[in-house]
This record gives sequence, C-alpha cells and structure tokens, in this order.
Amino acid sequence: MKSRLFDILAFAGLTSLALPVAAADAPASAFHWDSGAVLATDRVFRGQRQTGGDLAVSGEVKLSHDSGAYTGIWAGNLDLGPGTDTSAEIDWFAGWGKRYDKWSVNAGYLYRQRPSGTMSLDFQEATASVAYDIDGVRPGIGMYWSWDYFQGGSSIYTYANLRARLGDVLGMRLIGIATAGHYDFSNGAIGDYNDMDLRVIAKRGDWEYSVGYSDTDVRSAHSGLLTRANAGPRLRAQVLVMF
Repeated sequence: MKSRLFDILAFAGLTSLALPVAAADAPASAFHWDSGAVLATDRVFRGQRQTGGDLAVSGEVKLSHDSGAYTGIWAGNLDLGPGTDTSAEIDWFAGWGKRYDKWSVNAGYLYRQRPSGTMSLDFQEATASVAYDIDGVRPGIGMYWSWDYFQGGSSIYTYANLRARLGDVLGMRLIGIATAGHYDFSNGAIGDYNDMDLRVIAKRGDWEYSVGYSDTDVRSAHSGLLTRANAGPRLRAQVLVMF
C-alpha cells in the first residue's frame, strides 16, 4: 500500500509540472480548473451509508486538459463504524475521459485514503466506463477494480446505469438516474452483494439539487462487510454548487 506522504508528493509534483507546461507550451484555455462542494443528508457509497446517518460534507478540485487527461482530489467526512477511528476520506485521482460524437469513455486511477489510528483502511482502484447518448437518454456501464481492498483480497464493482432528461420545471433541468451494481470480493468472508440507486436531479446554473433512494441485498447476519449495518434502504437529499 502506498504511503500517504508518497501520494501527497506525487499529486503536488504532477500539478506543479502541469502548470508550467500550460503557460509555456500550450494556450491557457487548454487547461481547466473545476471545483465544487456538496452538502448531503448522508453519504452513500455503493449502497453503504458512510457517515453514520449524519450530514455529509465534501469538496472536489480537478485540473483537466483538452486532450481528456485530468487529475484532482476529493475529500469528505467519513464514519465506518465503531473501532475504525475514521473521520475523513481523501481520494486522489487521475485519468482520461473523452466524448466521441454520442459515445463517452473514461479510464482512471483512484487512491482512497482513509486515515485511521487503529487499522489500514486505504485502498486503490482502477476504473473504466463507457456511455452512449440516445435522444436525451444515456445508458452506460462501468467497473472499479481494487487489487488491495482494505478488508483483504481484491474486489470488483461493476454497474449499469441509465440517465434520462425528464424536462424542465420552474427553470430547472430535471434528470433521472437509475443505477444497479454488483460487488464481488475475493475475500469470501465479506460476502458479495448487489445494490441499486435511484436519483432525481434538478439543475439550475451552478447549483444542483437531488433526492435519492438506495438499497442493497446485504444481510447483516451473513455478511462480513465492515459496514453491513449501514447497507439497508436509505432516502437522502443533497445540494451541490460548482465554483
């Protein structure tokens, strides 16, 4: 597992290298900074509630290039339950994503850092996804593969989703998203499971509001999943702002 210092230095080095290139060898418009913040009633990660039912606050900063390359950092509060001594997650990521006519493709790497004084909770993932636009409807599929999942062994999370334009209400664009996923673990003690998530998003300018419902087929009595007690049905709402 990478050290936290290595990841911090790697990210700082990548950013410091990118900025001079933008200034000297490419037009300023070739690089773009994006940032945003989210306030939610709960954080749900692949069907698992991860803030213990408390408010979830997170933010992201991303540097992208017209070629499709990008890198960034996401951070938010976290509570994985008794004994884990977690209060935050910091995700460092890099990848490439591009749109070709109606096709959208993406491939990337994430280092999920979860500082803890009692156990090792960090893990790494590689991801790939593809989506296709069909007159306002966008079906897509994707996967996340971790070769050092924090509960031991490896894991593969695969999903399919459907994103659809629902119309406009009060000057806001409405979007519906339905996602179904499957988590497969090489550590048989954890127990594979399925999850689903439904969301309706209202967008106006730089603001985005959403309500959602998620659930899994995790059975606490038969699962070794660390967050098994937080993998049941859940309603949530969130507000996102880009700046």
